[in-house]
Amino acid sequence: MGSPMGSFLDSVSDHGLESDSEESQTESTQIEEDLALLEAMVSVARKSGANNFNHKRQKTSAAASPGSSTPGSDESHADDEGEGLAAKAQYMETWENMWAKKKEFETFKENRKNERHDQIMALEKEKLELKKKDLELRQQMRDCTVMSMDISGMSETQQKYFLSLQDEILTRRFGAGSG
Repeated sequence: MGSPMGSFLDSVSDHGLESDSEESQTESTQIEEDLALLEAMVSVARKSGANNFNHKRQKTSAAASPGSSTPGSDESHADDEGEGLAAKAQYMETWENMWAKKKEFETFKENRKNERHDQIMALEKEKLELKKKDLELRQQMRDCTVMSMDISGMSETQQKYFLSLQDEILTRRFGAGSG
């Protein structure tokens, strides 16, 4: 990604810091199995759909020829169509259920991703605040060292340098110089 945040996010994903619970893993496995079943059902439906167009006429009796029977004239043929419609309706219901589960799983994954992103952002903000406090503390320590320095034994040039530093510190701290 190029940015510090991007490298942090990459390192988080590289170290596997995702902490999914067993419940979400079980749910993931179940949904993956359901999706595999759905794909198998779609494949079978496609194959059977292609075969439905090539039905031969069935005999209505043992003595009848295939050409003498008309589709829909046999009651058993009508029962087969009813069973086919019921199977198709069941297939569609199962497919819709699987599709809904897939969408639910996608939403679940997206929510988990957003939660992890929000956690990472909160940690980054906290990290920046701690760095800022650390820098302020270090500056205070330097300022304290400069302000408490004994400049009486220094040369005139050194005394001027440290007096100017002390004036800068006072100006930064209180908005006024020492005089």
